[in-house]
Amino acid sequence: MTALAREASLDTDVAPLALAKLDPRRWWILPVVLIGSFLSFLDFFIVTIALPAMQADLGAHPSQLQFVVAAYGIGFGVFLITGGRLGDIYGRKRVLLLGLAGFTVASTICGLASSAVLLIAARVVQAICAAAVTPQVLAIIRVEFADGERAVAIGWYGASMGFASIVAQLVGGFLISWNVFGWSWRLIFLINLPVGFLAIVLVWLLVRDSRNPRPATLDLGGVALASLALFLLIYPTVEGREAGWPMWSFAMFLATVPVLVGFVLFERRVIAAGRTPLIALHLLQIHSLRLGLAISIAFFSTAGVFFVVLTMFFQNGLGFSASATGLMFLPFAIGFSASSILSGQVANRIGPRTIIVGCLLMALSLFAIIMVTLYSGAEPEAAVAATGLMVPVFLVYGLGQGLAQPTLINTVVGASGVTGDDVGSAVGLFLTTAQSFVAFGVAAIGDVFFSFLSRSSGPGSYMTALIAALTCNLILQVACVLLACGLLRRAVHAGKHQAA
Repeated sequence: MTALAREASLDTDVAPLALAKLDPRRWWILPVVLIGSFLSFLDFFIVTIALPAMQADLGAHPSQLQFVVAAYGIGFGVFLITGGRLGDIYGRKRVLLLGLAGFTVASTICGLASSAVLLIAARVVQAICAAAVTPQVLAIIRVEFADGERAVAIGWYGASMGFASIVAQLVGGFLISWNVFGWSWRLIFLINLPVGFLAIVLVWLLVRDSRNPRPATLDLGGVALASLALFLLIYPTVEGREAGWPMWSFAMFLATVPVLVGFVLFERRVIAAGRTPLIALHLLQIHSLRLGLAISIAFFSTAGVFFVVLTMFFQNGLGFSASATGLMFLPFAIGFSASSILSGQVANRIGPRTIIVGCLLMALSLFAIIMVTLYSGAEPEAAVAATGLMVPVFLVYGLGQGLAQPTLINTVVGASGVTGDDVGSAVGLFLTTAQSFVAFGVAAIGDVFFSFLSRSSGPGSYMTALIAALTCNLILQVACVLLACGLLRRAVHAGKHQAA
């Protein structure tokens, strides 16, 4: 998520402020606006560690737990482009304030939710508001900082996102284990209330407004059709298993196809009318970009579900506390943050091979976790003792993801044929694809996990379910390596062609 968000700053449609000189308070403004993006990504990471507590408190079904995570990914991914355009049209400060206010209110509703259904609905609203906040933060950085300063400011933006993943594991686990007033998991949402209020006040007082003099048009029809297609795909994936795969689940899967066709036709009509589509379809004609998106589909399908299944395994299977689970994931967060910062230097040396190296490290780590789980056996005492072997493996997994993800983004955005005018559209296409398949991965691979879990009982049930889910992740990581090899061959071929 860190590098993914950082690369969204490449949108070339952002216009500078008309003011002659830069705001002398801009370095004070930076941490203020970063609070908004920090909260947006924190609530993506932090919720996974709370799933077992939510299940116990709300009596949530496994499918509802999957939707708690997936709903956020869907809402954030589909509305991110539209959120950026709203700021261009109506003013970035105004949309940022409204997004922060909505996010704070939605977080409060999440924290007070009396049922899993209400929690899921509030998570959707929370995600849409987060999708309004994040593009404004990037746009404000673009317009408030000079060329020589902007890279530093965006670097802090990226660092804050990496920090969000660390805080999510440590603070999230601590708040749940602390269980003050018996609020347990509710604290991870209610903590957003004072932080969000502080951010609103500071943005109101310090940030000046800006907008794009040539804003792109809104494509609300495209948003509606894209959202419907994702709903038709993900809802039966999650609910079909618990319902015994009835006919309506297959009917929804089939209905996804005509809705996607309708989306493409609608987008063509939007383009023909001279308006700006949600997705720039002409970019899909670029072969290297298609390959990059194919890698992204496999890559991000494993991103969210990795934490979901391991959290359930540690807490429900092995009896770990939420704080102990958070400490288990800390090496991943450290490795990811460190390698994402260094990935640019590595990519400058070995190019697209960075994706292959990163995905190989992730694949080897997944294989090692599976082997450790098998080695520990079904006895809880042995399984708990073996988790110590997972700590360095999580570090390597984080290093691999931090290497691969930024280079993958740069590969998609910088694909041959993506001109300066198309960079923003390529970023939007990538973000929508990535977030949508994070949600789909939680639904599909989470389904595998809970399906195996329901087939057996006893100490070994969580071990079997974890191995099944991580095997799916491993297969997708191997697919990433093979696709990245194809991308590398194409890059080498293109280089030889240009040399000739």
